[in-house]
Amino acid sequence: MTAVAGAAPTWHVVDGEGRDVSTGRPPRGPGQPSPASALAATPVPAWPLAVVSRHGRLSVAGALGPGGDRVQHLLGALDAGSPFAAHGDVETMARAAPAGRIDLPLAIVALPAGVEAAMRVEPEWLAAVDRRRTACRQHLVTAGREDDMEAALHVAMLMATGHLDPDDDTDVDAHVASGARLWLLAGAVVSALSGVDPDPFDGWARLIAAGWWPVGPSDGRLVVSASSPAFGR
Repeated sequence: MTAVAGAAPTWHVVDGEGRDVSTGRPPRGPGQPSPASALAATPVPAWPLAVVSRHGRLSVAGALGPGGDRVQHLLGALDAGSPFAAHGDVETMARAAPAGRIDLPLAIVALPAGVEAAMRVEPEWLAAVDRRRTACRQHLVTAGREDDMEAALHVAMLMATGHLDPDDDTDVDAHVASGARLWLLAGAVVSALSGVDPDPFDGWARLIAAGWWPVGPSDGRLVVSASSPAFGR
């Protein structure tokens, strides 16, 4: 659904109780000219979200258009979180990596070892992941969906920063893991919205939502790290 030609901007983002996320009150006054622009202007990470106006009500999926349902599912999983997945599930998701299946021996490590492994990730593989991210982004730009993409990324990064940012500002390892997971999550959002099937980022996005940091191929191993220093205690 798009804004009516000539109509005043009226789109507002609301929380699960129908309150404007900017004010905490029922939406009123001028809003944004489209559902996507309303999401892109959201200042507060709240979930679930909807976009409303006198023209109707849209879920995040509806506001983002094709592929929006996959983005909505990803953000819902991130918001819900989950306990650390079982090792068998971790292996299945980790091997389905964004740049193609990885058949190296799996190593599930604590956070400090994950940071060390990240410094030795195969550069060719990392470049391949970046190319995959770029291709999904270019697909959306070519399709004229840059506004949808920026709206999806804005909401995702607001939510993810709240969920993934370490409590301890002095914990360097935790901040390294947080930054890496945010980078991967941004790629997962763009990939989901692009509609590529199968989604190459799906397995790793689910790992992140479950509390893991998929590091990648390093020193002849497929490394998955805990994202918290409390892992294994």
